[in-house]
Amino acid sequence: MRYKRYEMKYQDIDPSIVIPQHLKGRYKATLGWCSKSVDSLADRLVFKGFENDIFDFTEIFNMNNPDVFYDSAILSSLIASCCFVYISKGEEDVPRLQVIEASNATGTLDPITGLLSEGYAVLERDKSGNPSLEAHFMPGETQYYTNGKITERHTHKCLYPLLVPIVHRGDAVRPFGRSRITTTRSEERRVGKECRSR
Repeated sequence: MRYKRYEMKYQDIDPSIVIPQHLKGRYKATLGWCSKSVDSLADRLVFKGFENDIFDFTEIFNMNNPDVFYDSAILSSLIASCCFVYISKGEEDVPRLQVIEASNATGTLDPITGLLSEGYAVLERDKSGNPSLEAHFMPGETQYYTNGKITERHTHKCLYPLLVPIVHRGDAVRPFGRSRITTTRSEERRVGKECRSR
């Protein structure tokens, strides 16, 4: 829903009571300020680098197209409240970083470290939108599933899964953060009704 609002494709389905009944069927409205406000905030957030970089993280990030990587991660976390970075082994054993949006990944967050204790991500989808390649991230191991069956296992020495969350304004109530795009009251009522009916 938030990506639809950001792309200005979300249409309000709860028109006001002041609109006459015979005109409600013609009512269509989209908000245009969502993308402008999120983009202006994302443009102001600039990642400059790491201090005391004893593990050479800057070199790893520079090998993974930092111009696109940072912007994509920041924008995705502002829209959906969080995004995830998938770490894998690339050519010549160079660490490869890929941003995954919140709708394609999840996990169990460790409240002390802010890292995942276990994670799941959809890496590829077929033409129908169904997951065709999935990954289950665990400490010391990553399992890959193709069409629901395990096809690969990769072990590593890291004590955490190789799926890292980037959270925007996380707190104790919402550890996966808060989106910059908020829902309207009519949308909250509609979602509440759907949850109660289930």
